Amino acid sequence: MAETKIRISRKVKAPLKRATASPSRQSSRLAAKTKPVPETSQSIRKTANVAVPSAELAKSYMDRLDDISRKLSQLALHSLDDKDTPKRDTLSPRNKKSTDSEDGTLSDDSERTQVGPSYRIIESKEKEMCAALFSPLCNIPKREELSTLLLQKPEIKIPIHHSTYSWLQTYIEDEKLEDMFDIVEKVGNICPKLTPRVETALQVKVSNDVTESMQQCFIDVFLMGIVGTAQEYLEMDTKINRNANELSMTKSKCRPDYLLMLNGQLVFKGEEKKAGDVRNIALELVDKMIPGSVGKDGKLEYLLGYATAGSRVLFECIYGDGKMSECSDILNLERVADRVSLLVIMINVVRVACALYNAKNQ
Repeated sequence: MAETKIRISRKVKAPLKRATASPSRQSSRLAAKTKPVPETSQSIRKTANVAVPSAELAKSYMDRLDDISRKLSQLALHSLDDKDTPKRDTLSPRNKKSTDSEDGTLSDDSERTQVGPSYRIIESKEKEMCAALFSPLCNIPKREELSTLLLQKPEIKIPIHHSTYSWLQTYIEDEKLEDMFDIVEKVGNICPKLTPRVETALQVKVSNDVTESMQQCFIDVFLMGIVGTAQEYLEMDTKINRNANELSMTKSKCRPDYLLMLNGQLVFKGEEKKAGDVRNIALELVDKMIPGSVGKDGKLEYLLGYATAGSRVLFECIYGDGKMSECSDILNLERVADRVSLLVIMINVVRVACALYNAKNQ
């Protein structure tokens, strides 16, 4: 028993001895381990403000938008066999918890099935598709026809993924969806740029509780998704700008919030505010115009524009000497159905703008 006690006491005292080592020795060891590394010129990086041309900024924005769009579309792909047909029963998200509002507004609690992609990757037909999608109208439509024409279905169907199509069926009538969209899993990934841009616009989260600059980012998803795509395929010099001087039709020191130029000619513009009456905000479209710049003797027969108040959007037609008429309902981007309408309107705005320019310059 005596020998056993001695062995135990030795085993206990050994770690105690190490634990009660000299504080000075411990601090010296710690200091050695945490000794700061001297800074060198290579470890110090200095930044400088570099002026980036607007064209490079636009390209960088579109590249980032495409990257985000691709990632978003990949997160919501449904598997679909070639023999399957897009029926209501198979496409509608029947098994998800219905947490979306009855008026079609988006809900954060919506559940979507996430399955790996099974669509066919074939040769891109984007150039031909976009040439047809944004083809200029042969004749300039009358002003009283604009509200109907701007909602006219596109010349070609835009390919979107099965999951997006299924989700849209919750809010949009089947007939309207069939007129506007095809399913990527059926026709192939024929529009690798346009498809993710449209899907991002349809699903982007919109909030009114942000700054005016942030709200411009929301509307830019739609503008760059449609007008930015058209810019790449229209057979004319197409430029998009924001808060920029424009002297051909705009008063000095008055800068529209959004401008679309074709061969240097303003053909579409917008005014944006965080809140307020969207019809009052639209008055700025006329207030900033040079008198006589539109009409029979002007640079264009009329000019299309839009105004926003938060998530609400209204399209206007500017004509005569300071006159203006509405050519759309007030759209609410928090509603899915209105997002689809906005995409259709923007496609037709490009077509009308090209027709207006051609009529005065050819």
